[in-house]
Amino acid sequence: MRIGIIFYLLSSVLYAFDLLLLVRAICSWVPSFRESIVYRIAYTVTEPILRPVRDLLYRIEWVRRCPLDLSFLVVVLLVNGLSNLLSYLAVLLG
Repeated sequence: MRIGIIFYLLSSVLYAFDLLLLVRAICSWVPSFRESIVYRIAYTVTEPILRPVRDLLYRIEWVRRCPLDLSFLVVVLLVNGLSNLLSYLAVLLG
């Protein structure tokens, strides 16, 4: 039962991280939001995860030529997949 609670808490943390990614994405599209404290917090929390993924992906030449930041998409997919897995395990075990 305790392991289910741990999985649920981890899933909740990943959900909060996913929301920060969404905030960062929205703020990056609105120039006046880029100076806001909300954007700075979202950037500070998400960049340590995005930076290594970006560095890894930029080793692939076609990714470097892509106008989109694919690291963002990769991290969003990984976070959502892991969050869903943890939620499923929390229900299964708890």
